[in-house]
Amino acid sequence: MAINIISADQPLQVNAIITYIYADPGLGKTSMGFTADKAISFDFDRGSHRTGELRRGAVVQVQQWKDVVDLTPSDLAAYNTVVIDTVGAMLESIKTHLLLTANNRQKDGALKLKAQGLANQTFKQYINTLISLGKDVVFIAHASEDQNGDQVIYRPDLGGKNRNELYRIADIMGYLTTVTTGEGKNARVISFKPSPTHHAKNSGALGGETGEVWVPDLKANPTFLADLIKSAKDHINTLTPEQLALTKAVEDLTNWQQSCAEAEHAGDLNQLTESLSKDHMYYQNMRQIMLARSKELGCTFDKNQNKWIGQPEFQGINNAQRDELLGFIDERGLDTKTVCEHLGIDNLLQIEVKTLNAVKQDIEKMAKEGVKS
Repeated sequence: MAINIISADQPLQVNAIITYIYADPGLGKTSMGFTADKAISFDFDRGSHRTGELRRGAVVQVQQWKDVVDLTPSDLAAYNTVVIDTVGAMLESIKTHLLLTANNRQKDGALKLKAQGLANQTFKQYINTLISLGKDVVFIAHASEDQNGDQVIYRPDLGGKNRNELYRIADIMGYLTTVTTGEGKNARVISFKPSPTHHAKNSGALGGETGEVWVPDLKANPTFLADLIKSAKDHINTLTPEQLALTKAVEDLTNWQQSCAEAEHAGDLNQLTESLSKDHMYYQNMRQIMLARSKELGCTFDKNQNKWIGQPEFQGINNAQRDELLGFIDERGLDTKTVCEHLGIDNLLQIEVKTLNAVKQDIEKMAKEGVKS
């Protein structure tokens, strides 16, 4: 049988995609998962019982990672969509499983760095297995509220490295929240278009130009998520491999710009660096954006440690050291105001501890040169 070769200008049929929904508390994200096509929910958060009559799919109440690993392809054969509720709890479940092996633990009980990498690899391999079985995958996550200057930002409640990795592998990603309509009523909406207030991704062209999809009454619309995923797949399947790759690359670049702008310290830059692939279409652009942000934060890259280093925190002299210095100044016939003006500071507590001896030498020099108050 001849192999069917799909040329670069032909659409590439996509049978399974990854959908990522994160939401504020109490908005029915778990119930929404059950409106996917023939859904089975991996209940890592153990909250499926709260959906009541809206629980229309099967549930695996996950107590430990082994509960998931023991599921066979035949166990999942009757289901078209696997809902991970929540993806953060799934990652923690994998890490807890790895902690059972002594070689994966540090002396303080935390996972070794190598084991953390193994956890991420285990997660990705399992998701790839589900996709290879033709299952749509739905990630559900809690939203976190972060402050960036005066701007409040909503994003998935995950560590930076995991957050960036999950964004990369998702086909569509939306923030579920509530808004007040013109009639003064509360309504739920999923925003698939990124903005300064939230992270999102829209390879499936959902919600038109605004990227907003209004959530109906799920009792009356039991196939809401199934229809949404089908619409996204229908759009993706009109794209050639080159078009799809470009669309995702542009979205990655947009998210990267946003993530870099939100970085606040060297740790954020290190997480971004770990998620940056040299094979990415916009690698150089992304690297330059990160370098620009590192300069704004005053961070430098230490090649020996292979990580970003932030500016050391200011540690000023304490009150006792200040009082001792006041006596030192007085003994040399100087006054505090003259010394502060000479040092370019407003008060002695602005002197760093590490420079105290050098400051004393400078004051001694001032006295010898006859600087007058």
